Amino acid sequence: MKNLLFLITVLLLISGCAANLSKKEQYSEETPSDAALSKDYGWWYAAFRFEWPANSAPLWHRDVMVAHRIILPVLKQYRPQIKYWRVHRRAGRDGGGHRFSFIFYATPQTAQAIYAQIETDPDLMAWRQKGMITQIHFDDFRQILKPDIEDTSDPSWPAIIQQTWPLYIQGVSEMWLALVEKLAEEFALDTLAEKPYRQVQHHLTLLWAHNARHAFLHHLNAIYAYETFWASY
Repeated sequence: MKNLLFLITVLLLISGCAANLSKKEQYSEETPSDAALSKDYGWWYAAFRFEWPANSAPLWHRDVMVAHRIILPVLKQYRPQIKYWRVHRRAGRDGGGHRFSFIFYATPQTAQAIYAQIETDPDLMAWRQKGMITQIHFDDFRQILKPDIEDTSDPSWPAIIQQTWPLYIQGVSEMWLALVEKLAEEFALDTLAEKPYRQVQHHLTLLWAHNARHAFLHHLNAIYAYETFWASY
């Protein structure tokens, strides 16, 4: 029913997955508790605000265009210098509007280099000239305002969740961007046109709708021993 808040008890106990691992997976990612996280590191935002005409739905495929054409090349070049990263998508009829953000934990020097690469990207300049992207926000790399690993987590969460959540959302973002790359190779390779990226977004939606219950939610629940949880939408 519209305009009501539903609390849905999701109990994923239907069936456990009996899968044999073909090879031992190795986990080498540094953890947020590592003393190796330098005081010189901080969180940085590169946020892209899109044109969003009144009385229309958000054009979500534009997030995909920026992710594929601008953020993916940045990550391929600077990934060794980035401790953690993620993407964030939002659209609201408020001060934020429709905005796509690339958020990363790195040194000010790396942030400066990434910002310079983004700002001079020819695709971005073309989209700005066209009016598709109306605003770009970069943090001031001359000062670190968010030095702690939990500084971009929700402050209402328990501290231990705030400190470890960047690992979780990075994995989610990595899979999403890999899906974008693979779908773009099929539908939108070497083009700045919007129509092919609408296809990419459409197939992302289908993949989520048809596979979220098992490939995403079931396996996430399995990690936490198939316990009941509440979800609000």
